[in-house]
Amino acid sequence: MSAIQSAFPGAVLESRVESDRRLWITVDPKRLVEITQFLRDKKDFDHYSGAAGVDRINENLFEVVEILTSHGAHQVVVLMKVKVPRDKPSVRSLTGLYWNANWYEREIWEMFGINFEGHPELYPLLLPDELVGYWPWRKDFKGYPDTTTGERAIEQVGPDGYTEFKIMPHPELIKAGVLPERPKYPTFREREEAEIKSDSEMIMHMGPQHAIVPGPFLLDLLIEGERVKKAFLDVGYIHKGIEKIMENRTYLQGIVYTDRMCYLASITNNEAYCGAVERLLGITPPERAQYIRVILAELSRIQSHLLGTGEFLTLLGAATYSPFQYMIIDREDIVYLMESITGARITHTFVRFGGVRNDLPDGFADKARPILKRMRERTEEYMDLLHSDPIYTRRMRGIGVLSPGDARRLGVSGPPLRASDTPYDMRREDPILVYPDLDFKVVTRKAGDAEARVEVRLEEILESIHIIEQCLDQIPDGPIQEKLPKKIKPEPGEAYYRVEDPRGEMGIYVVSDGSEKPYRVKVRGPVYAYMQALPPLLEGAYVADVVAIAGSMDACTSEVDR
Repeated sequence: MSAIQSAFPGAVLESRVESDRRLWITVDPKRLVEITQFLRDKKDFDHYSGAAGVDRINENLFEVVEILTSHGAHQVVVLMKVKVPRDKPSVRSLTGLYWNANWYEREIWEMFGINFEGHPELYPLLLPDELVGYWPWRKDFKGYPDTTTGERAIEQVGPDGYTEFKIMPHPELIKAGVLPERPKYPTFREREEAEIKSDSEMIMHMGPQHAIVPGPFLLDLLIEGERVKKAFLDVGYIHKGIEKIMENRTYLQGIVYTDRMCYLASITNNEAYCGAVERLLGITPPERAQYIRVILAELSRIQSHLLGTGEFLTLLGAATYSPFQYMIIDREDIVYLMESITGARITHTFVRFGGVRNDLPDGFADKARPILKRMRERTEEYMDLLHSDPIYTRRMRGIGVLSPGDARRLGVSGPPLRASDTPYDMRREDPILVYPDLDFKVVTRKAGDAEARVEVRLEEILESIHIIEQCLDQIPDGPIQEKLPKKIKPEPGEAYYRVEDPRGEMGIYVVSDGSEKPYRVKVRGPVYAYMQALPPLLEGAYVADVVAIAGSMDACTSEVDR
């Protein structure tokens, strides 16, 4: 804080330093890029973690919150705000400093209508083209036009045979003469076709209607021969709108929606949201509850890695279909342990503000230990099996190499980053609950290829087993829940809380206005960063390797479209 104030006198308008290594500052919008460059170059904030927009409609302004961290140089998180008027809001883009700021700024633009000066491509990302201009995260948003009636969605077939759908505005908007001013930009198809430079190049469509694309997202490839010259990726096909929904539910009701962001990470999503709200409330869960939350988080990591790895192996063919069936059987044992605690297999809604919903069942440790022992043996078998399969190694080794520098520049986290020789893990970088009291190693590899990314996940299963066994040995007796009213009303304020979910850095930013509902909930998910990094990772690859590269990232598109 002192360094920023000394280097930029008068540029910091508001500030506070929190005990959880959070630095909150509001800066002069004209100095945003300079201050950010200072933090990056002089203070080792080399990781752009994301950005959030907030509509302060009662103050007639917008806030943009930039989240800056480092890849292990220190544990400080800077949350830097700029405030701009709601009338023609504009903020300077950070894409010149951080490559991965691109998608975060595009999302804020299409949801709030905040312009980012100098951004190279302010195009729709999560919304259909027809709905851009309604700015759905604004507080005065009245709802989209109804697209469920045949009269409203008009199908048009162009002369080249492509089918387009034009969504007509709501009749009441037409009658009132308040149609939004539509921004002008080339369509996704026009942007693709503009990249074709010769007759030897063509666009090949690989998703979302394709059996080998790991998730419902659009993936088009500009190819020349068998090589990928450029990849185009579009998301938003699941369009859940969870963040907006949570602004219209009580804090407690919001927990159930965090499960649905990614069912493979529902427990860690619970943890990220509840942890942020606990920061707003100024409470700490009892120690026994913290152990239970860690046990469930690590069980969740094991089942996620089993399913993600098993599904991925089926995409490669050859002898790799059998492990999927075995991994699903083994995963059932882990899901059984989770179900014995939470009563649910997939969407648990188990973590509570100030604790957990219920205690471990009687005899849980005795049930868990033999399952964990068997899981350790099975995981070691899988590692030996994959190493001994020549088809698997030829499809994976040296494919989709992500250097440590590129991995950090592209903003990925979790196993893909750790497979590129970067020991970046929230359980160490931003430790929560009882993780500081537990012994475990951060698994890394040096190769940075598709094979290394799978190896990291399998070895992380072994570390998760080690963590759970320690928790079973150390867990104390005592309460599992702080007493709180069902409808909580945190004091006005904001909090940011990070966890290491199965796919990497998951952060949730929550703003309270003192009411029983959050004023703003912003999710910073790891897969959103994976997806943005995928196109440059695919450039130059063989078409045959696209599936191995994309699948090795272990993406959960559901979380992207939250």
